[in-house]
Amino acid sequence: MSRRREVLRYRRSLREIGEIMKAMKNMALVEVRKLAKFAGVQRDLIAALEAMAEAFYGSHPELLPPDRPGDRPIYLLLGSERGFCADFNSSLVRFWEERVREVAGKGDYELLLVGARLEARAAGFPKITRALAGPSVWEEVAGFLPRLMAAIRELVERGATGLIVVFHESDRESIEERRLLPLPIAAEKLRKRVPGPAPLLQIPARDFSEDLVETYLLAALHEALYSSLAAENRKRMEHMQNALDQLDKRVAELTNAANRLRQEEITEEIEVILLSAEALRRKEARKRIPRPAG
Repeated sequence: MSRRREVLRYRRSLREIGEIMKAMKNMALVEVRKLAKFAGVQRDLIAALEAMAEAFYGSHPELLPPDRPGDRPIYLLLGSERGFCADFNSSLVRFWEERVREVAGKGDYELLLVGARLEARAAGFPKITRALAGPSVWEEVAGFLPRLMAAIRELVERGATGLIVVFHESDRESIEERRLLPLPIAAEKLRKRVPGPAPLLQIPARDFSEDLVETYLLAALHEALYSSLAAENRKRMEHMQNALDQLDKRVAELTNAANRLRQEEITEEIEVILLSAEALRRKEARKRIPRPAG
């Protein structure tokens, strides 16, 4: 009896764990759907800013900073703050381990990590400038960006030039490396652009350039963070589903084991009943045997 109760208790614990995992999977699904609402809007905003930058710098090419190969860029790796997302962080680590040799061969660089889980797996990196606690849900992105921008500004003031973000691209399900600073506008594209009237500005062109760069940077970082969070939660959904499938198999095995143990218990109970009935029959038979006189 105790073995079957132990099996049933274990099965009940697994079912409770399964309910928690289902809740985590549903929360990840909700997060993916919320992030999907912003993805298209953010891409349209970035496309509009890039078109605006092409028009502006086509008329003011002297304000576009040159992309010098000897610069010291900032590499920003977007990992996860929470776990249970399969190989989300491990694949980012593998990508950087393969990339870092080429990066280091070109000169010095700064490495900025986002996400506690990524930081925990990055112990083998040859260089980490700083690690920041990242957002866990999309609502935290707005509060996180000022801290990220402050860290980037500090590195720029220390001599870093350029910003390259490495993140999980949700739609393509791949790891992307995207340059954000200097603005990704090729000089060849500007030369081929058909000259047009210069944009009419209400502020000095240099001030407009600085505002445009900061606005573009914020929009691009928003998109990268949203994409990373969406990919993270998709990984979490897959991870939870795989775990739930394994848990369901284990629960089915425990149910079969409990049924077998119950059958054994019933068999034992029947045997006890039959033995008791046989013993009682023999006792009654002995009572009916007449005792010898004497």
